[in-house]
Amino acid sequence: MNHSTHSGGLPPPLEAFTQVLGFDVPPSHRARWGSAITTAKRLGTVGLGPVQRLLLSRQVHFNALLASLLRQPERTLPERARRELAPLADPLPLGVKAAWLPAAPGLREQQSWNGALVALLSGQDWPLRTDGVRGPLDALDARCDVLASQPPGTVGLPLWREVWRRQIGFNHACVRTLRHMLGAARPVLVMPEPEAYARAAREQEARDVRAATTALEGLTRRPLISLVTPAWETPVEVLQACIASVTAQVYPHWELCIVDDGSRGAGVAATLRRLAAGDARIRFERLPENQGIARATNAALAMARGEFVGFLDHDDLLAPHALAEVALRLASAPDTEVLYSDEDKVDAGGQRFAPYLKPELSPELLRAVNYVCHFLVVRTSLLREVGGIRPGFEGAQDHELLLRLMERTRRFAHIPKVLYHWRTLPGSTATDASAKPAASEAGRRAVTAHLERAGEAATVETSAPGLYRIRRSIAHRPRVSVLLSGESTEAGLESLLALTDGLEVEVLVPVFGGREPGAAASVASPAKVVRVRVERTLTPGAVANRLLRASSGDLVLSLDAGTLPTEPGWLAELSSQALRPDVGVVGARILSPEGHVLHAGLCFGSEGRLLRPFAGLPDPSLRDFGGSHWPRDLLAVSSACAMIRRDVLESLGGWDESFTSDDARGAELCLRVGARGLRVLYTPHARLVRTQARSDGDDARDAPRLREAWTRHPRTPRGDPFGHPCLEPSDAEGTDR
Repeated sequence: MNHSTHSGGLPPPLEAFTQVLGFDVPPSHRARWGSAITTAKRLGTVGLGPVQRLLLSRQVHFNALLASLLRQPERTLPERARRELAPLADPLPLGVKAAWLPAAPGLREQQSWNGALVALLSGQDWPLRTDGVRGPLDALDARCDVLASQPPGTVGLPLWREVWRRQIGFNHACVRTLRHMLGAARPVLVMPEPEAYARAAREQEARDVRAATTALEGLTRRPLISLVTPAWETPVEVLQACIASVTAQVYPHWELCIVDDGSRGAGVAATLRRLAAGDARIRFERLPENQGIARATNAALAMARGEFVGFLDHDDLLAPHALAEVALRLASAPDTEVLYSDEDKVDAGGQRFAPYLKPELSPELLRAVNYVCHFLVVRTSLLREVGGIRPGFEGAQDHELLLRLMERTRRFAHIPKVLYHWRTLPGSTATDASAKPAASEAGRRAVTAHLERAGEAATVETSAPGLYRIRRSIAHRPRVSVLLSGESTEAGLESLLALTDGLEVEVLVPVFGGREPGAAASVASPAKVVRVRVERTLTPGAVANRLLRASSGDLVLSLDAGTLPTEPGWLAELSSQALRPDVGVVGARILSPEGHVLHAGLCFGSEGRLLRPFAGLPDPSLRDFGGSHWPRDLLAVSSACAMIRRDVLESLGGWDESFTSDDARGAELCLRVGARGLRVLYTPHARLVRTQARSDGDDARDAPRLREAWTRHPRTPRGDPFGHPCLEPSDAEGTDR
C-alpha cells in the first residue's frame, strides 16, 4: 500500500495568497435568502474594483516583498525589514487626494497590522528566537481581520468585507507561515487523501485476508485468543458492528468477553444477551452499576480463558484477519509477550482514513505518547502478573498498562498491517485528543510513576494532550566540544554561543586551505573558539576526526556550520540525553529557514538506503508515521547535529573517513553505536535552523559502503525496526539534505 501521497493538511504556501486584488464572494450561509444575498454581493462588487485598487495598490507591494523575504529569509532579514519593508507599511497611496480615504473601514487597522509585523521581523537577529514569540504572534493573529472592530451597523460593511477578503486571507497566511518558522505552530495533519486511501486499503486488506487464510492451514499451534471489551452506553448499531467484526474473523479460535458497565438503558444488555445466545464464544456479564473503564475491563479479563488477551473497544472494528495475523506471528516467534498492529480510523459512514504506521518497540516514544494504542494483544499470564488494568488512570489506562508491561519484558512484536479501525465519534479522543483533558493528565501521571519505578530522576510535562516531555537534569557541568563541519561567520558563532545553557563550551572551526588559523579569543564566556587548519581535500569524516583530536570535551557535538539554535535549552537537552548510560548518540530537529523539516531522524529502507520520513513537511507535522515533534528511538540520526560521549566516540575510532556525505558518515557511526548495545535517540526538543546552504557529498558514491555497513548490523527480519515497510523510497528525497 502506498502511503507516500499526502494531502489535505498541508497549508498552501504564502504565495497563494499574495494576489489580493479581485473578489471571491462566497455563497451565503443563510438558508432562506442565501442565494439572493450572494447575488447582491456579487453585483455590488462590480463597481468596487477601482476602490479596492486604490486602497490596496501600495499594500500589494508590501505583500510581495514580505512573501519574498519569508520565502528565503537570509541573515539580513531584520535589516531588510527595517530598510525595505517598513517604508511600505502605510497602505495609504501616496499623492492621492480623497477626503474619505483615510476613514475607509480597515485601512488604519491594516496599517497597524503592518507596523506590528515589521516590528516583529526587525527586532532581533535572524533566525528569530522561538522563546517569546508566541505572545506577539497571537496578538498579530487576533488583528488579521482588519474589519473585526467595525460596529455591525457600519454602512456597507458586507461590501467592505468583500474588498478586504483576500487581504485578510493573506494576513492569516502570513501569521501561519511565521508560526512554522518560529516554532509556535500547531502540528499540521498530513495524511493520504481519504478516498484514495480507503480504496487502496480495501484492496490491500482483501489480499491480506486471502494470504492469511491460506497461511492458517499450515498452523499446528492455534492458541485461544480472548478479546476483552468493556461496554457502556454504546449505540446499539455501533455495538453490533463491533461484535460483527469479531464473528467475521477468519481465525476461529477466539472468545469475546464483554462486560456492560452498568449502562442506564436496557439496549446494551439486551443486545449482548441476544448475541451471546447465538454464539457460545461470546461471553457476557453485566455490572450492577457503572464502575469505570478500568474495573469493567478487569471484570472482562477475569472471564478470559485464552492464552492471549486482545483489547477491543466497544465502538471499534477489527479487520477480518486481525486474529489470524496474531496467530501467525506467534507461530514464527512463540516467545512473544506483547503484540500490536497498525491502525486507522473509521467515520460514522464507514469510511476509513488516517492510517497510523508504527515502529517496533521504541521506549523513548512510548514514554512520550501512547503510540502502541490499538490493536494490543498480551499474553494472559503476563497481564495477570502485572495486575491487569490499574484504576486511577482512566482515560490513559492502556498507556499506563503498556509502561508496566515494558518494565517486565521487551518481547514486543509489531505487526506492520492495519488490523484495527478506531471509530471517530463526537467527544472521543479518536476525534480530538483534547476532548478529555483528565485523560491527558492521567497519562502524565502514568509516565511519572513509570520513571519513579525505573529509578530515573526526571520531571514530566504535558506538551500537548496525550504528548509528554521528560526533562532530565544534568548532575555535573560537562564540557561540550562543538565540531563544526565548515568555516563559520563571526555573526554565526555569536548566535551559536549566545545560547550555551550555562555549559562549558568550546567550538572547533575548520579552516581550509593554507592560511594560518591564528589564535581565537573567547567570543562568549564561558565558551571559546578554536580554529584548526585542515586540508581542503579531506572528507567530512576526516575533518571531524581532526577536530576531535584537537578537542577536550566530555561530550562531542557534530554540527553543520550555519546551523543555529532557536531557543534556550537545546544544548542542555542534548547533553542530558547523551549522558544517559544506555544512550550512544542523540540527534536534533533541524529546519529550513522557511520552517520546513530538514532532519527529524533517519530510517533505513531496502538495501540500507537512507530515508528522511519528515523532510520537506511543515514543522511540526503529524503524518501516517507519527509526529516530527515526537522523540523516538532510531537506528541513525543526521550528523548535522548529533551529540555523543567522547569515550564512546573514541572507543569506536571516530568517524569513517571514506564517506563523502555527512549523513552517510553519521548514519554509519550510529550503526556501530547500536551494535555496541547503545541506543540512538532523536529529540525534537533541541530545535535548530540551518541558515546557510549545505554542500553535501555524493550519496550515490557512499551508497555501497553504507549498504555494506547496513548488512553487517544486527536487525530484525523486517529491516529497520524503527522505520516501517510502507515508508516509500520517495521519502528519501528530502528538500535540502
